[in-house]
Amino acid sequence: MKTTTEKSFDTVNFFRNIKTKLAEKLASMSLEEQKEFLKKVREGKIKIA
Repeated sequence: MKTTTEKSFDTVNFFRNIKTKLAEKLASMSLEEQKEFLKKVREGKIKIA
C-alpha cells in the first residue's frame, strides 16, 4: 500500500488556483487586452497569487 505524506505546500493545488484566477480575469478581455495583461504579469507589475 502506498503511503502519503502531509505537505506543507501543495504545488499542484497552488498552480490550479493561479490558473483559475487567470481564467476569471482573462474571460472578459479581448485578445489584445489579454496579451498586455499577461505581459504585465510576466514583468511582475501585476501579482496573481
